[in-house]
Amino acid sequence: MIQSIEEGRKEDGNRSIADKINKRLHDLDKTVENNKGRWAWELLQNAKDSIADYPDRKISIQIEHNNDTIIFRHNGIYFTEKDIRGIINQISSKETEEGETSTRTGRFGTGFLTTHLLSRKIDIEGILETDSLETYRFKFPLDRSGNSMAQLMPKVENAWTEFQKSVKLINSDYNEYAFNTSFTYHLNTDEQKEIAKVGVNEFVNLVPYVLTFISKIDKVEIINNLENEKLTFTNKQNIESQNLQVIEKIYNGQASIIHILRSSSDRTSIAAEVLKKDEEYYLQSLDNVPRLFCDFPMIGTEDFHFPMVVNSFYFNPLTERDGIWLKRDDDKEVQENREILLEALELYKNLMNTISTKPYFNLFYISDSRMPGTLEKFFDRDWYDINVQKPLRDILWESTIVEIENSKEKFPLKDIWFPQKSYANDVQEQLWEFTYNLFPKSVCKKNHIPFWVDIGWSDWQKLDYTGLVKDVAKQESIDELSKALEKSEEDTFQWFNDFGNFVMEVETNNILFNKHQVLPNYNGIFCLKEAIHIDKIKDSKLIEILELLGEDWKNLLLHPNVGFGKYKFKTLKDIADEISNFLKHSKKKNEDEIKAISLLSEWFEANPKNSKEYFSYYYGKRAELFMNTISDRDSLYRVMRSSTDLEQLSNMADAINKDPNLINRFNQAEEFSNLLKEYNVTNIEELKSALENSKGPQIRAEITQEDLAGLGVTSMDELEEALKDRDLAALFNHTSRPNANMFLYAQQLIERSKQNIIEYLKNHKDYDCTDIDELATTVLGGIKKKGVDVHIVIRPSDNGQVIVFYSSEKDTLDYANAELWIDNGKDNPRHLTLGTILKTTGINKIPV
Repeated sequence: MIQSIEEGRKEDGNRSIADKINKRLHDLDKTVENNKGRWAWELLQNAKDSIADYPDRKISIQIEHNNDTIIFRHNGIYFTEKDIRGIINQISSKETEEGETSTRTGRFGTGFLTTHLLSRKIDIEGILETDSLETYRFKFPLDRSGNSMAQLMPKVENAWTEFQKSVKLINSDYNEYAFNTSFTYHLNTDEQKEIAKVGVNEFVNLVPYVLTFISKIDKVEIINNLENEKLTFTNKQNIESQNLQVIEKIYNGQASIIHILRSSSDRTSIAAEVLKKDEEYYLQSLDNVPRLFCDFPMIGTEDFHFPMVVNSFYFNPLTERDGIWLKRDDDKEVQENREILLEALELYKNLMNTISTKPYFNLFYISDSRMPGTLEKFFDRDWYDINVQKPLRDILWESTIVEIENSKEKFPLKDIWFPQKSYANDVQEQLWEFTYNLFPKSVCKKNHIPFWVDIGWSDWQKLDYTGLVKDVAKQESIDELSKALEKSEEDTFQWFNDFGNFVMEVETNNILFNKHQVLPNYNGIFCLKEAIHIDKIKDSKLIEILELLGEDWKNLLLHPNVGFGKYKFKTLKDIADEISNFLKHSKKKNEDEIKAISLLSEWFEANPKNSKEYFSYYYGKRAELFMNTISDRDSLYRVMRSSTDLEQLSNMADAINKDPNLINRFNQAEEFSNLLKEYNVTNIEELKSALENSKGPQIRAEITQEDLAGLGVTSMDELEEALKDRDLAALFNHTSRPNANMFLYAQQLIERSKQNIIEYLKNHKDYDCTDIDELATTVLGGIKKKGVDVHIVIRPSDNGQVIVFYSSEKDTLDYANAELWIDNGKDNPRHLTLGTILKTTGINKIPV
């Protein structure tokens, strides 16, 4: 052997190794901000790889964090000669097995160099088994400090020297399950200590996922001597559900359970952490969790945006393990990565079908379908859009995953409305609030808004100002809005004013009130803004007068309870001009017009100043105006010529006004007086006696078709039944026989009255005729009045009278909630009340 050539060969080898290490460390220094935690995963990966060829073996890990050192220990298999060469010469064990199927993620290759971001100086201790099956203990320093190849070359050679000096043959058995392997990293700078801290924290947060994906890791222990803390994570046998992985966590002696929701195929797994409360499971946030794992987290894939964490040992990562190749259709590794993602998509679809019907909540945490935040040079956006994102969104759209307020019930995403993402948080919450008040099952839980909005896409149903205004306009009136909100009118207006002020905070929203009828008039009916006016008239009497003249300004005056916005207005002059215009063309024959002029005359007397200013013409002719409304002027003149005091005449008029039957009773009193004279008696008792002794026959009337209608009789059988009533029979001639046409006429009147009354009640706000039922020919049931069941007896009143004799009708009217309704075919049907009956008949005493 020529010694000089041999030494040159060794020098060339060391130079090549030093050059490779120097370049790699130089590149790593540039990525330190993104790789602060990677050292822990590289060490854990190498520990796991040590037992890759031992299917029945599991491994435990221990990390000890001190002020000036990080010590990583594991109880895996011994080092091989290849492993030692790989550590010192920086050659991956994986590289040395090219062409073989490897079960190792990577061992002591370029990834291991990443751990030098923690410290350039490492003490490595372990057991070596040589190719000749001899076992040795060793402990040697590995120094990668230096900024040039010249500085690194001697340190590579020195590592070999120190290794050779440290090896000691083991002549007896050793405990192969003890922590025989350790890597001690010396922390000499604040930066190194910060990297150590970040790495430990990241490790603690993510190791439950690693334990879920890698069953060969049994236990991980973190001893933090800086904080006097000890954490242990242990894989436990899963007995709760095939989709739940149980990890036991012990913190300073206190045990707790971490649940990981998962689903797996032969080479792919998806997972997300859940919090168990009683028998319910709540998904936890995946923020800051890498979405891609190749057994270990690919730090940097936090923005990949697949809805759950995807793991596969078969992923082909980028060099820095911060992503995967997805670009180039003809690349084998790209194809494999794509296939894994499609497998993950299928797992996700099946898992969502399972958990959407079970007590899993906060599902927005696993519903993110946004495009991954990956560099274009590695990522084929078109392929991902067609093959992953669109199918993923189809799954989500149909899934029952959205919780609603005050309920455990979940609804399909497609049925829920979400605030538009472009709005500020407070606007989103107010849009939600108003919509929730109207449609509580159409929006998600309030505290879920930011989570759903953040991951939404264009197909989602959006809550915005326009939609909210449309929703309110659909109610058509304050009354209907009150029903929808289940609020009193007072509370409804409070809600409505809050709604209006909210919408009008944005100036451009004013146009919405001209496009949609949403502003209530005096009658509570919603109108367009351009058709509504503020009431500056402030005189209900003039509004009533104008209504009697034929124009109801309550339809165009803004409801006084509205407290927002700027509007046109109507003044006293406006309504005076309108009334004057009507009077100019009035013929004064309509009862309403006559009443209007009468009220206006009173208004003139009460408001002389305003009358002169706004009604100057008609105020000057007020006497003529009033006189022209009187048709019976002869009576008026007699009153004027009467010597009776005008105040007495006024009082008499008021009395007649209050009791229209007063004049009838005057006439009846006169007739009674004449009757006493005719029978030559002086009081009612003598008159009764005279009438009883009278032998004169009683005059009975012939039955007419109007009588049949008033009786509610439609056939001869019904008439005969009616005449069994002695009092009724006494009114009619027994020989009277109505013909078929008379009964047909009665039937038509009764049917007309019934239909008119039913139609009137259907349009009456106080009555609900949804379940109306005909209990008898003239009796209706199934009607509610203000929520209370009522029965209705109907009668035609064309002949000016009705007769009630049927026992079914009397029984019906005996109910507390029964009403008698009449219809004459001309006017609106009306309710014949007890008060009306008493006034009409003059009955003053009723036996009880």
